[in-house]
Amino acid sequence: MVFFSCSDSSDDPPPPAQNPPSAQFSGSSTAVQAGAVIIFSDQSQGSPTSWNWTFDGGNPSTSTDQNPIVQYAATGTYDVELSVTNADGSDTETRSGYIVVSERTIPDEFDIIGIWERTESNNPIFDGMQVIVTEAEAEGIILDSPSSSFPEGELKWRNIEKVSEHEYAFEDRNSGGNYDDYALFILAYGNELIIGNFDDSELGSFQRWERINFQYPEDEDYSLAYIWERTRSNAAPLDGMKVQVNAAETEGQIVETPAPDLFQVGIIKWNNIQKEGANRFVFNDRGTNGGLVESRMFIVGKEGPEVVIGSFTTAAGSFQKWARE
Repeated sequence: MVFFSCSDSSDDPPPPAQNPPSAQFSGSSTAVQAGAVIIFSDQSQGSPTSWNWTFDGGNPSTSTDQNPIVQYAATGTYDVELSVTNADGSDTETRSGYIVVSERTIPDEFDIIGIWERTESNNPIFDGMQVIVTEAEAEGIILDSPSSSFPEGELKWRNIEKVSEHEYAFEDRNSGGNYDDYALFILAYGNELIIGNFDDSELGSFQRWERINFQYPEDEDYSLAYIWERTRSNAAPLDGMKVQVNAAETEGQIVETPAPDLFQVGIIKWNNIQKEGANRFVFNDRGTNGGLVESRMFIVGKEGPEVVIGSFTTAAGSFQKWARE
């Protein structure tokens, strides 16, 4: 007896469609100056589930992030490679000479491009945070954070707007996740960023950030021995005070005051001034109670016309601008 199968292979379901990925990517810039940062965007097809990047000359040199941020500190021409994988396969895209990095010279105006690390502030638990600013100078992305209050990849600084040669207004993300719109950057001679606010609360805020992995060469070191006028601060009734720094740059004496009951002409306002570095000083600042508080002073800009002053010793902080007479 012969049996015949009734099954028909044409009735079997077709094998699942294969959809291997196709690696594709772009960079936010491809021709930059040394110290710049580039955001790479994955544009691969086929819904990859893993990414492996290689950045010749970049920091980091490799990454498994989908959209990594990379800094290029040295001049040269560099390759970029992306390998992507999904359940159906993998693919690699290599672009030779994709990134061209040229030398960064001292500009007429400094910028805020690069990676900034918070080195000193009124709230030291957040010191060590790193924020990256790209060529557009429009926003600052958290690259490294000591606190879950500031998640990596989130914006720390947004809507950055340049308002003068070395001053920027912006919205600053606080630990509650909200953005305060009264903050200011003061770019202190190229490689330091001083952050504070003038919200007239007399509480202030004072932070110092340093540009890392790249430093502008400093072409001049300005003297402090001038008459300085206080132009803006968290204690507005004291604005208009004038202080003269002696030739030795060791102390500053009040020569004009809007509040003679608090600060008399002739007394020393800035005591025991010591130079910490090019265009940066530490000193004891006389307060309204007559006591002295250790503070910092930074000459800003390339022509030395202004200083910013603040203190890291109290939670209340301090933020002041003074102009050279």
